[in-house]
Parts: sequence; C-alpha cells; structure tokens
Amino acid sequence: MSSELSNLIDLYKNKKFLRAEKKCSELIKKVKPNHDLLNLYAIILFELKKYEQSIVQLKKSIEINPNYFQGYNSLGNVFLKKNELDEAIKNYDKAIELKNDYFEAYHNRGNAYLKLKKKDKAINNYNLSTKYNPNYLAAYKSKVDLYYNFKNYEQALIEIENVLRLDPSNDKMYHKKGDIFTEKNQLDLALRNYENAYTLNPDKAFLLGSIQITKNKMCYWNDFFQLKKEVENKILENKKISPPYTVTTIYDSPKLQLECSKVWQSEYKFENKINFRFNKKFSKKIKIGFFSADFRTHAMGHLMVKMLEQHDKSMFELYGFYFGPKLNPSDELQNRIIKCFSNFIEISLMTDLEVTELCRKLDIDIAVDFMCYTGDYNRFGVFLQRAAPIQVNFLGYPGTSGSKCMDYIVADKTLITEDEKKFYSEKIIYLPDTYQPNEDLKKVSVNSISKQSLGLTEGSFVFCCFNSHQKINPIIFDVWLEILKKTEKSVLWLLKDNKFSEKNIKLYCEKNKVDPDRLIFADRVELEDHLQRIQYADLFLDTFPYNAHTTCSDALRMNIPVLTLKGNSFASRVASSLLNSLDLSELITHDLNNYKDAALKIYKDPSYLKSLNEKIKNNKVKSNLFNSKIYTKNIEKAYQSIYKNYIDGNKPQDLEL
Repeated sequence: MSSELSNLIDLYKNKKFLRAEKKCSELIKKVKPNHDLLNLYAIILFELKKYEQSIVQLKKSIEINPNYFQGYNSLGNVFLKKNELDEAIKNYDKAIELKNDYFEAYHNRGNAYLKLKKKDKAINNYNLSTKYNPNYLAAYKSKVDLYYNFKNYEQALIEIENVLRLDPSNDKMYHKKGDIFTEKNQLDLALRNYENAYTLNPDKAFLLGSIQITKNKMCYWNDFFQLKKEVENKILENKKISPPYTVTTIYDSPKLQLECSKVWQSEYKFENKINFRFNKKFSKKIKIGFFSADFRTHAMGHLMVKMLEQHDKSMFELYGFYFGPKLNPSDELQNRIIKCFSNFIEISLMTDLEVTELCRKLDIDIAVDFMCYTGDYNRFGVFLQRAAPIQVNFLGYPGTSGSKCMDYIVADKTLITEDEKKFYSEKIIYLPDTYQPNEDLKKVSVNSISKQSLGLTEGSFVFCCFNSHQKINPIIFDVWLEILKKTEKSVLWLLKDNKFSEKNIKLYCEKNKVDPDRLIFADRVELEDHLQRIQYADLFLDTFPYNAHTTCSDALRMNIPVLTLKGNSFASRVASSLLNSLDLSELITHDLNNYKDAALKIYKDPSYLKSLNEKIKNNKVKSNLFNSKIYTKNIEKAYQSIYKNYIDGNKPQDLEL
C-alpha cells in the first residue's frame, strides 16, 4: 500500500486530480480505509469541486478517528468554499479544540471571519496562526491583504517585512510595497520598491506600467522615451504590462488603449460567478445605478453634481453606489450629491458578487460606471459580472473599457470620429454639444488677493497649467520651455503636486537653460479660491496627450483661453470638445509647432488675447457648456433611448442625439 499511496500523493501534487480520484477510489476498495486515506480522497474530491462527496468522505474519516483534527480542518475548508461560513467556523473550532496550536486552522478560521466581514476576529486568528508558527507564510500574506484592503498601510508594511523575512525573493510583496508608498505619496520609496520587484521578476504582470507612471508623477524623465517604446511594444504583443489609465496619459493611440484595456479586464477573476437572466419588463420609471468613489469634493464631484440634481425624479429613480473614502458630514458637495439619490449605498466592504446580486435584487435597469479604470478605487468587477442589463462607461475614464460587458460609452463627435469607432468596445452615445456635464454657476471667492501674493510678478505674462504632473511629459514640456525662451516677460504657473516633480522640473529647466525661478508652483486650494486666483492667468497651456478636463472647464468658466493640442485619443480631445462647444476652434492646434506658434501669437498680441477673453465670455451665454438643464435633458434622452432599445429586444447600437 505504501507505494500506491506514494503514487497517489505524487498525482495530487502534480494536480492530476482525475487520475488521483480514480486511483484513490480503487485503493479504498482494496484496503481497509483509514482516516488519512479518506482525508486525502476528500481533498482530491475538493479540488475537483465535488464538495458534497468530499464532505461524506471527511465525515467517514472523523467517524474512524474522532480526534482527527486535520479532518475537521479539511471539513471546514469545504464549507468555507461552499460559503457556509457558520459550519466552516464550527469545524475549525473543533480542530483547534483538539489541537490548540493548530496554526493552519487559526488561519482558515480567520479567512471565514473575514468573509463574514468580522475584520477584528479575522486578524486575531491570523495573529494566533503566526504566534504558533512564526514561519507560516500564508498567514502573513493574509494579514498583508487585509491591512492593505482596509487601508491600514503602516501595519501592512510591517507584515510585508515578515513575508520578505521568510521569502526575500517575493516580487509581489515589493510590488505591493510600491503600491502602498504610492498611496502615501512617497513616490521615491514607491519607485525603489517597484524597481526591486523588477530586478527579481522583470516579467511580472503590470509592473513596468507601475514604474512608468511613478516616474511620470515625479517628472523623472531620464529614460522616458526608452520606457515609452518598450511598454508600447509589449502592449502590441498583448503582454500584461500596464494599467490602462497609465496608457491614456502617455500614448495618443486609441488602438494601444484598446489592446491594453482588453488585457487588463481579462485579469479579473471571479469566485462563484452566477449566470443570470434579466427579466425584460418595461417600467415607466427607469432605475439608474451610478457607481463612483468620487461622490465628494473632487473634480468628478464638481462635474456631476448639478446633472444629478437636475434629473427628473418622476421619470428616473437614482441609486448611488459609493466606494470612496469615509463619508465626511462636513463635505457640502458630498451632501448635495447624496441628496440626489433615492437610495445611497456604501459598498466598500461588499464583494463584487455581493454588489452585483444587490443590483439585481433592486432591478437596476442601467448601471453607470463613473470610474472604469481611473483612480485608486474602481469596481469594474461589478460590471464584468453584469450588475444591470444595460451598462454605461461615462465621464470618469477617457477611453474604452475594452470589455464586452460595457454596452455604451458617452462621448461627442469631437471625441470619437466615425473611423475611430473600431477602437472602442462599446457602442457610442453621441451627445450634441460636449460629453462633459458642468454646473451653471460656481461660487467664486470674494477674498482679496493680489498677483504678488500668488508669487506672480507684476507685468509678467502668465502661462499656466493646473493639471496634475503625471500628465506633463518631456514632449510637451520641451515646447513650453521653447515658449518661455521666446517670451522673456513670462512665467509658467503650475500646480504644486509633489516635492519630487517640482524638484525635477526645476532641474530640467536648468539643464535646458531656463531660469527655474520663472516657474511658480501654486498650492492646492478650495475650488472657489482657485477660480478667483486663475483670473490672474493669461493663457492656459494644455497637456498632451492627456488633456485638461475639469481644469479646462474651470479656466473657460473664468474667461481664460485654453490652448490645446488635439490628438487621436479620447483623452487628447477633451479640451477640443469643450472649446468646440464655445466655437473656439482657433485655440485647437494639431501639431507641436502649431501649438507653439499659437502661444507666441497670443503673447505678442494683447488685443488678440483680449478678444479671446471677450469671445469666451460672450459665447458662454450662447453655448450649452454651462447649461446643466439642457445637458441633463440630453443625457436623459439617451438613457430613455438605450432603455427602449433594450426592451425592444435589440442589441446595443450607436446613438446620436
């Protein structure tokens, strides 16, 4: 029997479960089975997802040996897999009762408590597991995941060090450390850990993209073009190389963005994915679920709030699904947004499957993803599991999801042309003016400020760009430096983003013989204060290929011209979309030389600049850019049309309003 058992164990270790099942069944018939053999048989059945049969064999093993603590632990694992969590815990309890230092059972019980959302009990069990076995790697990894997911980054870092103590070559932990330091805005430490991971495993999925975006945030451009080409080649080879958002900030290519997104979304793994057939029943009141981490004071919050407030509640029932930072009762914008919803649901602690099932129970007709692949938070997994029969990619992410689960993307004729639709997995909802919603009026601070108090010298021409620094790259920045060299009485007013980017930008200026003191970095302030101070700017220089979005509409709101370079991608056409809605095509350029010449023309001709200011001011009155009522009516027409198209039994199709 020993040779047969050895052969059986080899089959199991090599994951040849079907052969192992057959051999084990034959062996049990030949010999009097003992509790260890039955346990092994049960584990093989477990791997084959034959859970009920596995339970039968485990109960037999425990009948033979009532003190068989491994059998109770294995039984707990089966119930855990079946999501029968109380039964799982009961069996882990029994295993621990029989063997008080049974570290595997403590770990498994922690997993069950975590599924029950009993975080404190989960961590207590993980700690007991590592107490009884200080070298038990699995429990340390579970602690890392728990602390990371609950954003207890300091404790997560401690547990990562425990993992690395036992497994110094664990590239995943270095990658995770990099992610944590990115969240903490300690970009130098983030980059160091990403590079450590790269040294250990240069082929690790999506690692090179993490290095790329971190360097861009720091404006550390030493190998920008080399890295740009390397990542591009790997995307075209369908390699797991970069998160999609990173690609939108660097590449003006809808094709690259599509290929990257397809690879990224295919990485989502589902446990217990449930097939579901929606009941196609017409309702006079359409239920729309909006998903976002930005129902708060945030650029996205400022864009969406008035549209949400204007929705006709007699025709639409609005649900808000929130998964951002902890709610802040003193956040006025957040309070306004919450009041827009008939139901506001925090889903941060819910799994994707739980959220999906909730949406189905609520009979959500249209699920709107305000995030897609943007931000530190997104819940794209909910959409992959089909939260609603109609799903829409809207506003948050300037590009395609690359997924069949997303039926529509909201755009306009500037953003996506007819010949570029092939690079979008979604059908297109073309809005008539611009895709971007805006509030009609925004509060502007009445506090008195001077140009000098902002660090701007009197008599200087102020070029500005208030985009985050990850959108700045040496391609566009070199043009800005050329503009500064040819405009002696000018300064460049940028946002103070992080200490690394500010230092590196100044060093880059010195290297290119531009006085770094001509760069002024502005602190982040409340929107009303920003709208007041931006009036001291003369010309907003847009970034490329990721344009200004909210910062563009903020500048136009205050009659400041925005000079943009229109590319091929959605992200590189956002400013053009907003400018076209104001009939300001003269501010839309098509190559870097054209962009530079246009900036110099505006600098040299004060009367032309003044005419642009006046044109913006006058055209705002005639345009729908800041007309939330008309915008909301148009998006409501879109919702009604795609809902009717679904009820009529048709597949999603392009819609032009």
